[in-house]
Amino acid sequence: MKIFSWDRTKAILFKEFKHIWRDPFTLMMALLLPLLIVLILGSSIEFNIKSIDMAFVDNDKTMASRKLVETFASSNYFQPYQIDNPDKLFDEIVAGRARVGLAVPGGFEKDMLGNNAGSVQVLVDGTESSTMSAVSNYLNTININSYYKIQDVPINHNAGVLRYKIRYMFNPELNSRWFAVPGLAAVIIALVAIMLTTLTICREWERGSMEMLLSTPATRLDIILGKVVPYAIISFVGFVLVFAIARFVFGVPFVGSYWQLVFGTWLFILAYLAIGLFISVSTKKQEVAIQYAAIVGLLPTVILSGFVFPIEYMTRGYRIVSAMFPARFYMDITRDQFLKGSLFADIWWLYAILGLQALIILIICVAKFKRSLE
Repeated sequence: MKIFSWDRTKAILFKEFKHIWRDPFTLMMALLLPLLIVLILGSSIEFNIKSIDMAFVDNDKTMASRKLVETFASSNYFQPYQIDNPDKLFDEIVAGRARVGLAVPGGFEKDMLGNNAGSVQVLVDGTESSTMSAVSNYLNTININSYYKIQDVPINHNAGVLRYKIRYMFNPELNSRWFAVPGLAAVIIALVAIMLTTLTICREWERGSMEMLLSTPATRLDIILGKVVPYAIISFVGFVLVFAIARFVFGVPFVGSYWQLVFGTWLFILAYLAIGLFISVSTKKQEVAIQYAAIVGLLPTVILSGFVFPIEYMTRGYRIVSAMFPARFYMDITRDQFLKGSLFADIWWLYAILGLQALIILIICVAKFKRSLE
């Protein structure tokens, strides 16, 4: 008997497609779930912190103090509101009504116009590191702008002051959605591919149809390919939907090569389909398989792929662990092709590692499938 037969594989493949078409839950997970995830997370994820609640006390009540507060408000980073009692500034932060407190002392305008320098007190809620770092960065800009505004001179008045002309490459607007939405493609593909494939073999075992399938002339390779190909196609359709939403709903630019992105996507899909199939073959129980899929597939895809936390800032041990998951390398490919557009010769090693991972997992999956049937 041939190890592989296209006719046998095609029969299993069409059978799986018919099952998917008759199962509304599978279709919903494969097509509707990616749309909901990218729309919800793409709209809600925002790494640029804005509209920070700021309580302020103006003990000077002069034109200079008002211009200072106006500079905070016009930056769109802060939403200042005034309180009358200076003793309640700390209470506002403790109660969570404000993340930042600003206290302008009496004589502020006199110091600014006379000594060319003034001081104010800024209280920052230290329980959120993201807010602390954002406020620190914003204060540098507001400090300069407020100085020129209070002195009523043009921003470029003092030519002797050293200034930096910063250009942000690949994302000049520092739009966090340009960074987050391409990364969501990896999370969504991993979720759809691993969850759907994990259930396919388990479902055959629990329903008792695996014995009937094994009684046919189909080989193990025929069965695996027949099971994997339909979900690979559905996963790629989900990726196309995510790509369309990223481009036309969120306006994420695409400057790379379509064939490079498609090639990397197929390698990533095959890798996660193989992971899902391996879990399915190993557990044979749908409930257990779903739990393993979440632990092995979903959590590392979100935490150890660079989607949330940059890989280069992780400890050496976590960087090594992250390299074991295909999402780590596909995340670099998809973000690169969306925003940077590197040539294949520059990032070929990402594709090589991704393809090698997919091949190794498939080989292990076939071997495990063989042993589980004996």
